[in-house]
Amino acid sequence: MRMKTSAGLFTLLLALGGLLSSAGAMAADPRNGAKLYNIHCSNCHGPRGRGALPGMSDFSRGQGLFVANAALVKVIENGSGVMPAYRGLLSTQDILDVIAHLRTFQ
Repeated sequence: MRMKTSAGLFTLLLALGGLLSSAGAMAADPRNGAKLYNIHCSNCHGPRGRGALPGMSDFSRGQGLFVANAALVKVIENGSGVMPAYRGLLSTQDILDVIAHLRTFQ
């Protein structure tokens, strides 16, 4: 009986460790996002997300950010209107970092 309990506890700890390590890998880094935003986005969207060009979303007012991260990832990967696609240029993690930075503008 004791052997079953130990095996069950080991399995539970292994599963929890896997969950914790995968959650850490998916956590977004707004500091890295700020660096990437300044390189790739600020020319059109402005340094504080207010939209440097006509028709750009004002991220400081939340425009364009009232959707799930997955939807924003798709827009950034595929491009939209005059915005180029960043698939292949930025990893999904980099894009999530940029989104985390955008959400600091609010």
